[in-house]
Amino acid sequence: MKFFSARGACLLILLSSMASTAWCQDTGPSLFPLPPLPSVPGSPVMRTAASDALWGQAEPSPVPQVGELPTPAAGQSVLSPEYFDSMKSGYDSGSCSLIASPCGGSACCHNHYIYANALLMTHNKMGGFVTAVDSLSGSPRVIFCNSEFGNMWSGGFEVGTGWCFGCNCNTALELVYWGIFPSTFSSQATGNINSTIDFGDLTYGGQPANNFYQNAGFQRVAYSFNFNSFEANIVGNSMCGGPFGCNMCGCCMGRSGSPWGFGYTAGFRYINLSESWLYSTNPTGFGLVGNPQELNYAVGLNNNLFGFQVGTGLSYCLTNRLTAYVIGKVGIYDNHVTQLQQVYGTLGNAVIANGPNVGQDFLVRSSREELAMAAQFDLGGRWNINNNWSMNFGYRVLGLSGVDIAEDNVQHNQFHNVDGIAFIQRQGSFILHGMFLGATYCW
Repeated sequence: MKFFSARGACLLILLSSMASTAWCQDTGPSLFPLPPLPSVPGSPVMRTAASDALWGQAEPSPVPQVGELPTPAAGQSVLSPEYFDSMKSGYDSGSCSLIASPCGGSACCHNHYIYANALLMTHNKMGGFVTAVDSLSGSPRVIFCNSEFGNMWSGGFEVGTGWCFGCNCNTALELVYWGIFPSTFSSQATGNINSTIDFGDLTYGGQPANNFYQNAGFQRVAYSFNFNSFEANIVGNSMCGGPFGCNMCGCCMGRSGSPWGFGYTAGFRYINLSESWLYSTNPTGFGLVGNPQELNYAVGLNNNLFGFQVGTGLSYCLTNRLTAYVIGKVGIYDNHVTQLQQVYGTLGNAVIANGPNVGQDFLVRSSREELAMAAQFDLGGRWNINNNWSMNFGYRVLGLSGVDIAEDNVQHNQFHNVDGIAFIQRQGSFILHGMFLGATYCW
């Protein structure tokens, strides 16, 4: 019975579907050939033209007719840019989405940048001592302190480059070098000069070394320093922007509309700070000409700091092109220090006259490891010229602690104590500050 019921249901569905007009419409040529038609006139079957006429009433189309669609211009796609962006999502991760730039046109976010700044900085010297006095009045004549050595401006330069990656290119691997050109500054005096340093434990050319530093006709202190810094950092910005990486180019608020930006930095840093101090005397002349009577006391120190640093930055869009920012960095370092102390002239080195090292040349070399810290603070601005170029300007302060500097290691007496002299004083500090001005290019 089930078998005959199923056959009846199928027959009913087939008859119902044949009653529909969908079976009555000729939608195209048949897959089967028509039977041959007789060519005799009056034949009961004659050829007729093909027709799309319906046997029944046509059903309305479910899609409303809105008229003719517009024809795209030559070379123009009917698909919107958003369609292609969505199609590339997940497959074209190497490029960033298009950003409408207020500086002109639309440009993809940058993937690389390079910048260079000119520096004009000074070493802030807070301490020091009087090196020589007038032999008659006792008034200071040669001074190694702030009045002569506290306003020493020197030029330098900074270069950096980076490769940006990540979402909206907000992260970058950055390499930076900056340094100050070595410059020499001096303080000198002539006529009746006595040294405040006691060289009584040394002889030079068979005479007591003090004879060359007392009642001298000319004395001079020359001082110079050299500073170099190399950094390898990972820098990043928030989605609203920041002061680092590829955000150094392009107009303000071009990405999120927010005037505030935040960033971070972390990485390796190497700092080199060297100082040279030279105290020279000529007992009879009025300058240094290289005669055998001239004697020199030299102190050289070289600090090599290796360590890691972290930092943060904040930016604010004052206008659509002008950005103000602050950046701070701090690090802890291992400081490898080397020192050289020597009293010498054209006749050779001075000789130790007493103590356990009697008869030896006064030439002391030493080195040691120390713990040091460094902090850097930049306050600056950036003028965005266009999507690729920006101008940088600002002020920088860098401070070092736990470094060895000349004023802490100059020996004032007891030159026979070689072991004590070799023990480097490591509690010094060094402050460098000044202006920077330059440009950044992104592509």
